[in-house]
Amino acid sequence: MRKIKRFKITSRSREILNRLMRELPLLRRAGFQNQQEVSAFITEIFKQIDPGVVYEFNQDAHWELDDKSIIHKEMFSACAVTLGDKLTSYLSTLSNDDKRTAAVTVILEFLKTAILFVNDLIKEQAEKEECEALELQFVYLPPFGAAGAPKMLREAARLEKTLADKALPMILPHLNAQKIDVSQAQDGTLLPVYTAVFFVPWQKAKKKGKR
Repeated sequence: MRKIKRFKITSRSREILNRLMRELPLLRRAGFQNQQEVSAFITEIFKQIDPGVVYEFNQDAHWELDDKSIIHKEMFSACAVTLGDKLTSYLSTLSNDDKRTAAVTVILEFLKTAILFVNDLIKEQAEKEECEALELQFVYLPPFGAAGAPKMLREAARLEKTLADKALPMILPHLNAQKIDVSQAQDGTLLPVYTAVFFVPWQKAKKKGKR
């Protein structure tokens, strides 16, 4: 059960603006003069994203993700989400490190939005199969650098690094990640840079007892 989709996300411009305005020293160093300039900056970044996702439901865990079979033995969806390949070249045009840090902060907010959008789709899919989707677990997240990552990305469960490093090159072919132009570089990072890979475990929904 594979979905390949280019999709649109909401800009959440007001919410992200409020988040960024809490970083006033950073914004001043980046050269912003007022809130209107920051708002225009967020809109400009939003125009650079081209979200894509591939995800597949693995009912019986046929994927051999590690030699001890300790990664998700039962039902799960595996997902790769990207914001597209325009952001790296956009970041290279920015005038200073602080402005790039502000931009990455905004980009990570958009990545969070894309991940939650896909997670909601999986939850709906699980409900139709009389199952429930559990909390997602990240296999790969892009480096945050000096940017302020959303709490959801900072604190979400992550696969232990050794297992993640082994599992990632196996997951991507199963997902046909090349359909959304996602590939793994020699150093293990993913391209495009702002890409995330995660699992969503499923379990059978508990039937409500009769009164």
